[in-house]
Amino acid sequence: MPPKVIGPKRAISIEIILFLAYAFFSASWMVGSIVTTDMAQEFGVNTIPSSVNNAISAAKILGNFVAAWILVKLGPKWTVSLSCLLTCAVIVGAFSTSFPMFILTRFLLGFGGAVLMICMTPYVVYCFESKQQPIFIGLNNAGPNTGNLIALLSVTAVRGWLGSWRSVILFYGIFSVVLLVLWLVVGRGYPIAQTQTAEKTPTTIYHYRDGMKEPFLFQFLFTMTGRLVMYTVMLYLFPLNPDFTVDSQFISLMIALTGIPGTILGIILAKKLKRQLSLFRFSGVAQSVLFFAMLLTSSGTVATVCAILLGFVIFISTPSLFTLPARLPGATPQKVAVILTLYWTMAYILQMVIYALVVHLANTVSWEVAMFFTGFYSLTFLVGTFLLPDFDRPSSPSAQDAADLPTDTK
Repeated sequence: MPPKVIGPKRAISIEIILFLAYAFFSASWMVGSIVTTDMAQEFGVNTIPSSVNNAISAAKILGNFVAAWILVKLGPKWTVSLSCLLTCAVIVGAFSTSFPMFILTRFLLGFGGAVLMICMTPYVVYCFESKQQPIFIGLNNAGPNTGNLIALLSVTAVRGWLGSWRSVILFYGIFSVVLLVLWLVVGRGYPIAQTQTAEKTPTTIYHYRDGMKEPFLFQFLFTMTGRLVMYTVMLYLFPLNPDFTVDSQFISLMIALTGIPGTILGIILAKKLKRQLSLFRFSGVAQSVLFFAMLLTSSGTVATVCAILLGFVIFISTPSLFTLPARLPGATPQKVAVILTLYWTMAYILQMVIYALVVHLANTVSWEVAMFFTGFYSLTFLVGTFLLPDFDRPSSPSAQDAADLPTDTK
């Protein structure tokens, strides 16, 4: 196999920049949601506009769908450069003179974030040995939660300091500009279709149609869509809930905050557990029980404890779940990119539709009905854990194929 074009030290630098770039994309998304009320009042919008978040979701659908194609056409370094540039569109949004212009900048933000997300796991697959991959895939999947946490912990102080919602959005957007510059200096590309096997010839291009033939893609989609919707609602819509048992923004903060230690434990478990499906099912049961208990209780203390534990149990399984595409037989950076492209495209189509329905229920029926609908939809995660392939079962053909792959990608 040709020698690596990215050395170990540069690989770590690349990982740090990618992680922070996605974290501050998420922070900009979260901040835009938090200042929705101020923005809506200035532009004369009288209800909670789901379009603020759905513009990002729509962009993520398009961005995810074309991300693997862009990756092949531009190469890894310039694809990341483009994605980071687009996330800087929030700076333009801070100077918007109309609501449609603001929504356009949110669309560009979401498109850049979608492309960036698809690039992250292929970099891990290329740069790191298979034994190290759960660590960095787990860290990457903590990026959104880290960004949300940064926003939730700092936005009140930043609003108090800067005043207007425009200045707040501009403040967080500046970090994306800094990371774009760092990427242009530090970032490197790699051979897009290089295989992890010992063969000297590269693999053929893995097309979208090949990904659509993977049963795993649809099993993974069904499993993850309910959790994605629940997490999106709890982080971006729930903080606007005016009548919850305790301060709704505090509940969202607790979910984001405990996701960090949950992710750390999840990274450890991804490397230690012999049967990861057991972890997925435990997480699914605990997630549903805690979510409904939080909604049903009249005790602020119980609701807070449920929120703390909810963030924890969601993220203990996330690192293991997102290593699964890299464990498919014959996984290459490009194959992983295509699988994730198709997954996130379809996932965000579902998320956008269901999120709009949840917002509609909150605006026209009640917050309680909207939240219970979210809880019942999230049960797809628990059901889906019984559909996912068991890569850890010795008799599983997929597991055997995966076991035949070399563990050293150098």
